[in-house]
Amino acid sequence: MATDSGSGLRVSKKHETWRTLHACALDLVDTRGYDDVSVEEIAAAARVSKSTLFNYFDSKEALLFDPGPGDRERWQKLADERPDGEPMWASVREIIRANIAHNAATLTVQRRILDAAPHLAQSTKAAGERFQQFVQEWVDARVRPDRVDPLCSALLVNTAFAVLRTAYLQWRPGDDAQRFLGLLDSAFAEIEAGVLDLPRSRTGVASDERH
Repeated sequence: MATDSGSGLRVSKKHETWRTLHACALDLVDTRGYDDVSVEEIAAAARVSKSTLFNYFDSKEALLFDPGPGDRERWQKLADERPDGEPMWASVREIIRANIAHNAATLTVQRRILDAAPHLAQSTKAAGERFQQFVQEWVDARVRPDRVDPLCSALLVNTAFAVLRTAYLQWRPGDDAQRFLGLLDSAFAEIEAGVLDLPRSRTGVASDERH
């Protein structure tokens, strides 16, 4: 029991160090700009050595955009909250939305950083791909493979994440997280209303958002 307690404390401390480094990096880069902040300055702000920093992150880009520790457990909790019998599309939509709402403050800062340093966009892919892979695995485990074509399962998840990416691209730097969530809701509503039947009148939720 004591060993388990000690191990848990070590993991908790590592997670806290990761979060501190991540927060310091976001704050410094958001305030001063990506090129004007060094790894050494981030380490100093977090009160750790440069070598300790590199035990957690491979690069300055990783400090800003790497997936966080405990993400998978949190995603699993979101997935576990979906009720039995809920349509799979609705479950995936709500898991995505809940994850965005949880990360709202961080995403807002990252959006400003990317606007100022667009060459960093490639560095954001790891977190998104990891989350999408989790959702795909969860969907595949939840549906009966003898009743659902794998093509349909993949299409559902890929479509949902295309909605997420589209909403993100429409989210302007400087807008708050509520704007992003509004765009996400509107984008899902458009898909559910049959956006592929265009042209149609601009009377939907998303159409109202654009005015």
